[in-house]
Amino acid sequence: MKKLLWILPFCLLVLASCNFPLSKTPSISASEISTRVAQTLQASANPENPTATPSLIPTTSLLTVTPTFTPTVTPTATTSPDDPRLTLGNPTFTGLFTKSSSFGLPYSDDSITMNITNGSMFMVSSKSRNFHWRLTYPTPRDFYLEGKFKTIACSGSDYYGLVMRSTNYDDGVGYYFGISCNGQYYLMRYNGTDPNIIIDWTTDPALLAGQNQENRIGVMLKEDQISLYINGKFIQKVSNDTIKEKGHFGVFQYPVDTSNMTIEVEEINEWDQP
Repeated sequence: MKKLLWILPFCLLVLASCNFPLSKTPSISASEISTRVAQTLQASANPENPTATPSLIPTTSLLTVTPTFTPTVTPTATTSPDDPRLTLGNPTFTGLFTKSSSFGLPYSDDSITMNITNGSMFMVSSKSRNFHWRLTYPTPRDFYLEGKFKTIACSGSDYYGLVMRSTNYDDGVGYYFGISCNGQYYLMRYNGTDPNIIIDWTTDPALLAGQNQENRIGVMLKEDQISLYINGKFIQKVSNDTIKEKGHFGVFQYPVDTSNMTIEVEEINEWDQP
């Protein structure tokens, strides 16, 4: 079923792909932003929930982000005592990438293909400057969420990451923790009307830049406290109480420099927190 929107839909597995507001760009005027993008989206309902019926909503203008430089150091991932996995035990939810995956794969449209191969989820874009995501059905409020990603075709300012506390599948409300292929990370929230950068693009030696790299990124969300982890290392903690409700979580990617951007999601796990 096709529908017009510009962010994060799918009910018990609905995929949407579009351009998405992921940062402020001071050099771009409001009028330029308002004319940036209007995309037609395509969504697929979860086969396990045939009663879910996506609705039509208007496309919205978008503001995109472009990381600005490439760090010169290529670090290697190491085990850190900060790693939440060392103390959390078994996850509450594990995304099993099989034909009956809770992410409702495979999926494809004119700008992306998402499928399962050898136990991993692959997101393969066919157009640049089109934002793509996938959500799954649990709706925790306080949790630790972690995804393990591998860059197959990825360069420059292309970026990918985790989305969480998405209160529904239609309006794009949620927090977004992303990393770029040139070695930076950021945190953004969208409240249904305006994007807000909580942490602007920043480098960290724990992040592995470039192609054929694996990065394990995680977010601990408790009340209004948001803690970020990269490859098991604690990176930064901030407070933000904009989105207080429980919500869905998932993954996303945005090809800026690589039209055939390909990201492999090897694992996604979530641990409920008291």
